[in-house]
Amino acid sequence: MKKVKNGKITGLSKLGYGMGEVTFGCANTILSVYLLITLTDYLKINPVWASVIVVIGIIWDAFSDPIIGWLSDNSGGKFGRRRRYLLFYAIPLGIMFFLLWMFPTVLLGGSEAVKIIVVLGVYLCVITLLTLVNVPYGSIILEMTDDYDERTSLTSFRMVCSAFATLGSIFIADTLLGEQPVAQAGDKLIYVGIVFGIVLTVTSLLCFGGTFERRKFIKPAKRPPFNFKKYVLESWKSKPFRQVTIAYLCAFTVIGLLQTLLQYYATYWLRTPNLFVIMAGMVLLVAILSTPLWVGISKKFGKKNTFLASCLLAVVSLIGIFFIQPLYGGDAVLSMEESLAYMPTFGYVFITLLGVGVGGVQLMPFSMMPDAINFSMKDGDMDEGAYYGIVTFVQKVGMGAATMLIGPVLSLANYTAPYDGWEANKLFIQPHQSANDAIHWMFVALSIVVVIIGALAVLTYKIDKNALQNRIGGQRETLDVEIPNVEDLPPEAVV
Repeated sequence: MKKVKNGKITGLSKLGYGMGEVTFGCANTILSVYLLITLTDYLKINPVWASVIVVIGIIWDAFSDPIIGWLSDNSGGKFGRRRRYLLFYAIPLGIMFFLLWMFPTVLLGGSEAVKIIVVLGVYLCVITLLTLVNVPYGSIILEMTDDYDERTSLTSFRMVCSAFATLGSIFIADTLLGEQPVAQAGDKLIYVGIVFGIVLTVTSLLCFGGTFERRKFIKPAKRPPFNFKKYVLESWKSKPFRQVTIAYLCAFTVIGLLQTLLQYYATYWLRTPNLFVIMAGMVLLVAILSTPLWVGISKKFGKKNTFLASCLLAVVSLIGIFFIQPLYGGDAVLSMEESLAYMPTFGYVFITLLGVGVGGVQLMPFSMMPDAINFSMKDGDMDEGAYYGIVTFVQKVGMGAATMLIGPVLSLANYTAPYDGWEANKLFIQPHQSANDAIHWMFVALSIVVVIIGALAVLTYKIDKNALQNRIGGQRETLDVEIPNVEDLPPEAVV
């Protein structure tokens, strides 16, 4: 497959690049949407302990992400220094993801301690393997191009793939689980594990096949020791990198909040659980469709201004959504058609606008990140993995922060999981209004606060197209250069 034509990356290669985000998007969507509610409503684990599992995973990530960035910086050989990880860890990732969703079906009768220990162990394996794939993948864009607009184009492919991955994950998982809430359909989670274990493996391999590295990076004769200061502290000292990283963190925290809370919001606040898929689908589909709009705006007004505009739109739409009151007062689970009829017109308007805003909030930090890294690295350095180790960690913190925050708040608000034997056709209503109010305020008000913090972080960000061109010497590197065969390298240079 030709990956570069007339100095431009081909559409197929860009699609192959996007497949890496499908891997991460599917994994994180399933984890964000279904992990917490599976632990609380199906396995009946206390919400605080459910959050502890996520916190431990984040702490583990704090150590593993920069280390894997260091490994990828100092790898090489015929499969490249980044792409090799996509090839080698695709299958193990798929297997462990399957096991994570198999265990809830066999642990139901066990003690809470056994459930926590087993789920935690497998969860740590999953996020480690996800890191082994995603940190090198994040760095590939810097290996593929230095061009400002080509990076935006690659990022748009990545974001469209991400949105399709999120939307497809929710739709497929919901179809596999049926119309029943997770509390009744948890025994079907094993099918979710099978399907998405295969998806993660296949998309990782497709990304390996579709991407490329312009230069043949070779492993040094002696791998330098891991330097915590260089791989963690030094990268954070760069102001542009720090600004974009905070915006990146906030973007993924908002996405994590919306994904994790949407089932709770639809089920317990709106009292129409079957609206979950419709609302998620609307937001994600509109986010996909809005991508060309945000790309066009960014080319005219710059990435920072585009990000600020998308943040403003997201805040306005969330304020509108705040005024949607519970839609149904009965105790029967409404069908999809009945649920749709209860939603007011202004609700659909603001949900649509939220999708447009989310599209820009997610796209722009991704697009800004490679530029910020270029400004942060010293001339001659090839330590992109050091920065993307931090980026990947921050991305996971953003997604995990939702679960980390939500569990304790639900516990303090007297959240009650559905009782054993609760009839699937009856709507479980929270016995304490405080739980409903907590879900409502977290879904809307907390998301608004996080978006505003992300916008404030980049107010003084100064990198634009001209600044980037000046940084890299004003010359685009020629992309359509043949990569030398591994046979042409000296034996000691090949991994």
